[in-house]
Amino acid sequence: MEIIDQGIFFLEIEGNTACMNFNPTNPKYPKELVESSFNREKSNLLKLISYKWAPEILEINPNSKRIVFRWYHNTAETYLPNDYEYQLEQIVKDLHKEELYKPNFYPKCFYTDKSEQLHAYVFYSTSSYSEQPVGMDFYKPILNDDRLKLVEELSSDGKLDMSILINRAFNDYIKWPGDPLPRIYKSVYE
Repeated sequence: MEIIDQGIFFLEIEGNTACMNFNPTNPKYPKELVESSFNREKSNLLKLISYKWAPEILEINPNSKRIVFRWYHNTAETYLPNDYEYQLEQIVKDLHKEELYKPNFYPKCFYTDKSEQLHAYVFYSTSSYSEQPVGMDFYKPILNDDRLKLVEELSSDGKLDMSILINRAFNDYIKWPGDPLPRIYKSVYE
């Protein structure tokens, strides 16, 4: 089994399955944050499960805080389909239709199946349009130093409107090959 420490969860890969195990060993993640992150991941996945780009869920276990889905060993960091820019745009359009902000649009949060379909996962930091602005103090333990600095720069009174973070992320710091996110941002949000 391959285990990748993603901070708030471990990605456990065994054969053709991956498991998001929300039982981190790092004491910097309070129990309430872990529980909230698992519940957000679960509720967002259930809301998005009908989209062809959603992960193929095999099990969601609230008792063990584990989410298991099919895995193809092709992260977007290692393999991208020829039409990945089109697929990314469709994912962003669907999230916009669902009124959800997914700020972690990094290639490591996507994988490709055998049919060359991109799948997105890691929705624990996703928030709905109606939740804005989001109080950030609770989520600061999840952020690395660079993101913490950015969040503090963009926040007002400890709260952040994720539309501002999405704008900055897509246009300034999240990079995919060919840099399609600025064009996708303009197409979907402007």
